[in-house]
Amino acid sequence: MVKRDLLRNIIIFSIIAAIVIGLRIFIYTPYRVTEQDSNSYLAENDLVLATRKQDIKRGDFVLYEVDDKDYVGRVIALEKDQVTYMDNLLYLNGQVMSEEYIEEMREKYLASAASTGYYTHDFSVQELKGADGDRVARASYLVLNDRRENNKDSREFGLIKADQIKGVVEFRLSPLSKFGFIKNK
Repeated sequence: MVKRDLLRNIIIFSIIAAIVIGLRIFIYTPYRVTEQDSNSYLAENDLVLATRKQDIKRGDFVLYEVDDKDYVGRVIALEKDQVTYMDNLLYLNGQVMSEEYIEEMREKYLASAASTGYYTHDFSVQELKGADGDRVARASYLVLNDRRENNKDSREFGLIKADQIKGVVEFRLSPLSKFGFIKNK
């Protein structure tokens, strides 16, 4: 009887371990938010989960890899979008787009002594490293940090290709006081 219980417990534990390992390998990627990735929605040292999925939308936080280093940023534009930043305004396909999610950080930065007068310096897709034309390339994304003074995003790396994206950041594991789905808008 004891052997049977032990064998049953070992089998149950093995199945649970296989499920957890399978989820980690095929669906979820955990990531600890760094100071440079932090913003109004994600704080430094938050433990988040990135979910691998094909449907990436404008406004999603994504975990992506450049030169074997992971970063978190917001998807600003999808393939075939035309993007220009001018005078702190986002022009997406010829239309001015509101970026309410950075408003608080922008106002704080512009009021600081370190301010250069621009929260997002002027640029267009054509000026990005490796860009070929004035639109976001096929299977690529324009990804920017919400804290725009941190240029470690598409402005430095160029457009982020779909195969560089590890997943969409949707869930926070810690701190426990903020446990749950991430509202990013």
